[in-house]
Amino acid sequence: MGYLEGMKFNVFFAPPVRTHRRASLENMLYRIVFLGSTLLLAGMVATRSTSVRAGEVAETESVLEQVAKLNQHIREGETAAAAALARQLDEAAPLNVDLSLSLAQIARASQSLGDHESASDLFRRACAALDRPAAGQMAAETASLIRLSAAWLFVKTHQVDDAITALETSLADAAVMTVPQKQGAVDLCLELGDYCLHHNRTDVASKAYELAMAHTPSEKRAKPMLGAAFSAALAGDRPIEAANRMLAFVDAFPTHPDAANSLRAGITCLTQMKALPEAVPMQNDAAPLQNKVTAELLRRFPESTQAAEVVASYSHQTVDQIPASVRRWVVERIIREDGQSLDANLVSMAMRIASDESHTEIWEACQLQLGQKDQTGQTTADVLAALPPADAERLVAFLLAPPTSSGIGPLARESACRWAGRGEKWSLLAMAAESTSVEIDDASRTATMERLFAEALMQMGQRDEAHRWWTQLVDHRGVDDFATLLRCAETESSLGTVDGASKRIAAAALAAGEDRFRRSLVAMLAAELSIRRTRFDEARGELESVVRTGQLDTSLRGRAQWMIGETFYLQQRYTEAIDAYRLVAGIDPDGEWVAAALAEAGKCFEQLGRTRDAAVCYSTLVSRHSDSQYAALASRRLAALAPAEPTKPGSPSNSNKTLRR
Repeated sequence: MGYLEGMKFNVFFAPPVRTHRRASLENMLYRIVFLGSTLLLAGMVATRSTSVRAGEVAETESVLEQVAKLNQHIREGETAAAAALARQLDEAAPLNVDLSLSLAQIARASQSLGDHESASDLFRRACAALDRPAAGQMAAETASLIRLSAAWLFVKTHQVDDAITALETSLADAAVMTVPQKQGAVDLCLELGDYCLHHNRTDVASKAYELAMAHTPSEKRAKPMLGAAFSAALAGDRPIEAANRMLAFVDAFPTHPDAANSLRAGITCLTQMKALPEAVPMQNDAAPLQNKVTAELLRRFPESTQAAEVVASYSHQTVDQIPASVRRWVVERIIREDGQSLDANLVSMAMRIASDESHTEIWEACQLQLGQKDQTGQTTADVLAALPPADAERLVAFLLAPPTSSGIGPLARESACRWAGRGEKWSLLAMAAESTSVEIDDASRTATMERLFAEALMQMGQRDEAHRWWTQLVDHRGVDDFATLLRCAETESSLGTVDGASKRIAAAALAAGEDRFRRSLVAMLAAELSIRRTRFDEARGELESVVRTGQLDTSLRGRAQWMIGETFYLQQRYTEAIDAYRLVAGIDPDGEWVAAALAEAGKCFEQLGRTRDAAVCYSTLVSRHSDSQYAALASRRLAALAPAEPTKPGSPSNSNKTLRR
């Protein structure tokens, strides 16, 4: 129960109890009220004796009768009748009649009966009456006490606008208050501020806290200072003021339990301000202030949860957007603990800072922590995207071939592999594949990693090693996606047994389903296997089915047509091979297989002894496809051709008859 609540204003209706030498506040109030009734009558008598107009005399006599009746209702405890008559008098009484004490007396009686609605109305009337000239002779102490009584009811019943008005007016004469009265008023201000702060009335809350602060000693202002700061923060339109108030609060009360929270709140205000279009003109002031508040939080409370939260909010910012105080906090943590207490996001931030500042010690501590803490791979992917290419490659090299028993997570390593694959860092992936073995059971190696290892070895021409990885994926990992099955069938066709290749191709065909493009790729593989088995007609049947599929990529169809020419070439059916090669340009005029077809057609012409036609093929290749891999071969063949010594039909060709892929 607050001070004012315990003041027992129902003494208006009770005789004074003299239990102390010095009269209590309640007894003083009792005497003031009943003395007020006497003064009211005496004042009106005096007014009547000095009046000169008969109408005024009659009016005053009527009011005297009504006041006498009002006093009778009060003495007899007839609160409802007294309230009704008091309202009539308040609305009709002449200006020289002061009803403020009577209104306050009846208001308190109504309050005691639980009729807060009537009590509130009567207290409003009492406060209004105090502002009229007729109340000018009332003691300031009495007027202040009436307003304080009204404020107590308004606060308790959450009539916030009336409450703040009554408190402001009452504390305007704070000098006439006793110490307990002033403290009671301050307590009411704090209670009002707390209520308004939690009910989105920040305007009233701000006034209430400011009022409490103005009448509280500096060493006891913690609560009103903090309340005023949070009022500004929650208002939403005063972020800079809120942040400055938070700073002032922490400067005044650095050991307060809410000091760290207040700085955190100030930072939040300034952060959210960036999203407000109307706050654009304030941005220049907000950024330095936010850095200042952040620095204060990290300096004063470096081990707090709030400090960690603020630092974490910068984990996805670019390094140049991270304040110096945050950088320093992160670096100190890494040096002190090797990053043990930081999560993966903060470790990634530390890595970016280490990269920017060329801090080798921090880098080495972080790369291991990142691999150990990143259980999803996303943080690793994010930091690789943010690092300069050289540093990203350095991190990838570490994650792909980490120290033994390092505890690097599989998904962190997989992210590193994916980064290398997207950048076609095949040599890096191939070296990682060579640093381990298919036979090693490595829990930190995922199927995706093994697939990328195999692809890298394919790209580097190490097909034997690649084949072992593809077989591992299909036979031991149980991977059954089309791309993996196709690659496995491809290497099996060129390196494994015919029966094994047939089974692999059948598995790829099953995975292809009804997809035309996939079925065409399988047909190309089946054709290669048929060529290997010297079943050229069967191979051409597969290849022609690809060429006839018009919806396919022209490059794939061009390659299939080139391979048809190759089947004829291998059978030494050069004329038919030439016809097949010529069709490539019609399918894919600008494709890479046109150059290959010109090179092979030239060889066929040489075999037929038609060196002039061969020279035409080679010169066309050199002039139109100078950037092709076949251009150098064509140049050498042109130089070797001697018009006087044509190649005899059926003589061996210098060409490599192995299937070009």
